[in-house]
Amino acid sequence: LSQQLKRADSLNSIRQRNAAYLDRELGIIEGITPQTTDLRVTCNGHYAYIFHLDGSAFSGIPVRRFIEALNAEGIPTQASYPPLHSLALFKSGAYLQRLVPEERRQDHAFLKAGFPVTARGAWETVWLPQNVLLGTEEDMTAVVGAVRKIQRHAHRL
Repeated sequence: LSQQLKRADSLNSIRQRNAAYLDRELGIIEGITPQTTDLRVTCNGHYAYIFHLDGSAFSGIPVRRFIEALNAEGIPTQASYPPLHSLALFKSGAYLQRLVPEERRQDHAFLKAGFPVTARGAWETVWLPQNVLLGTEEDMTAVVGAVRKIQRHAHRL
């Protein structure tokens, strides 16, 4: 780990530069909204590059199909995190066994909510793993080119 930490600043600099490039270039493509960074953040490690996909700008294709097409273009992706409330641990009630008795008896209404923003964040986003951001400017251009190509041909997907 100490050897990797020596490289951390230089690797983070590359990820920052490439993420800024993707923010700028993907942000002008209709239907793509890069994830924003809170103004208080002074350094984003970019363990993943995340953007929202509005499928209506891509002939209505679902995110899953967009990801398959992106992968077919040689662009790796990673799965988004599922909403916590949708995990089997919570749906089955198994989590109750980890609570103290008085908490087990309480109503856990938060598990009955719809969480539409959470669902949108999980199922309408595309995640590029951090190693993509360690690529060259040509690699970032390839990412943007792949997204544009998918948009042009989405009606056939």
